[in-house]
Amino acid sequence: MALDNINIRIPDPSWWSKLANIILDLEKLRSKEIYWEIPPHIFFQLKNIFQMLETLGSARIEWNNTTLAEYIDKVIERKWKKQTIDKKEWDIEIENIENAIKFIENNTTSETIINRAYISELHKIITENLTVPPKWEGSNNPWDLRKHNVKINKSSHIPPDSSILFDYFEEFINFINKNHFEQYQLLMIAIAHHRFAFIHPFDNWNGRMWRLLNYTFLIKLWFAKKESRIINPSSVFYTDRNKYYKMLWIADSLDNKWLLKWSEYFLLGLKNEVEKIDSLLNKKYVEKNILIPAISYSLDRNILTQKEYDILKYIILKDDMLIKSEELSKLWIKSSVQKSRIMTKLKDKNIIHPIKKWWRIYTISFVDNKLLRWVIEILEEEWFVSDFLNIN
Repeated sequence: MALDNINIRIPDPSWWSKLANIILDLEKLRSKEIYWEIPPHIFFQLKNIFQMLETLGSARIEWNNTTLAEYIDKVIERKWKKQTIDKKEWDIEIENIENAIKFIENNTTSETIINRAYISELHKIITENLTVPPKWEGSNNPWDLRKHNVKINKSSHIPPDSSILFDYFEEFINFINKNHFEQYQLLMIAIAHHRFAFIHPFDNWNGRMWRLLNYTFLIKLWFAKKESRIINPSSVFYTDRNKYYKMLWIADSLDNKWLLKWSEYFLLGLKNEVEKIDSLLNKKYVEKNILIPAISYSLDRNILTQKEYDILKYIILKDDMLIKSEELSKLWIKSSVQKSRIMTKLKDKNIIHPIKKWWRIYTISFVDNKLLRWVIEILEEEWFVSDFLNIN
């Protein structure tokens, strides 16, 4: 079989086009000085929540039926009650994506070469402990490229024959590691996403793989700065899954016009997502629109007592969002015994956790207890969470 269309190119957009303006806006966001108004101990909890959304969103695009409400229940049960959950295949699938995101964050810098070994390790992580097809969503060849030809559901595109797949994959590896000029780097991510889908290199889990690689590229190119920016790239796609697949399919012609149309769709979604989530670095926004409403919901539902609510609100409104036990006097709690009892109860619920153990300094915790449910609900009301994640 001939190696048709093996070469990967980045088409030149018109620099007066909508796509060019999107790229310029994204470049401004990439070079923007990120200023944290929220303390690190709050930022990283919010980041953990958006990594949960990224994990679930990528799984649900591929027809995993776990809803956000079910996922959050399992997170709370696993971490708060410390119980062992009988893992179903869907649970393993989601846990594998969580582990893959950790792998990316721990093993990717601007100097990282995204070679076949890196990509194969990602594939191994996300297919681990899953039953192999046709019974479930595992892989017959974890690590390795597919050994047979495949078809893509609801698409007329036929991926390259397995006999020439290696050549297509090597071209892909060369393309993503090429030293692209800065103005083409974001276009490279968009084109690489489509090309990975086009060649479909693995026997299964290609969709999750190319969305995970988006995150890899964004870290490598200093866009998703691990320590300073929250990002949820898969939300670009799961907000409207049908449109996502349609835009991928129109680019399968590899015609410049449609590759640019795909790139415009991809990068506009990324820009909108980054602009929206960057608002979570603003302390006033987080305290007023996210955390205080979340603890108010918890008070209304008797998850918190009034005194516990007052303590958490006090923490949230402080500049550093920290509290020492002796500060409870400011909340009219004078008795040392009562202070100790209240703080112990909050610690037992895991609603506060220590920042500096020996100095007994604490902050609010909302990612591994029942507060998580209400933080997520507020994020839904604030349009950070797509309805798609809760559709049965």
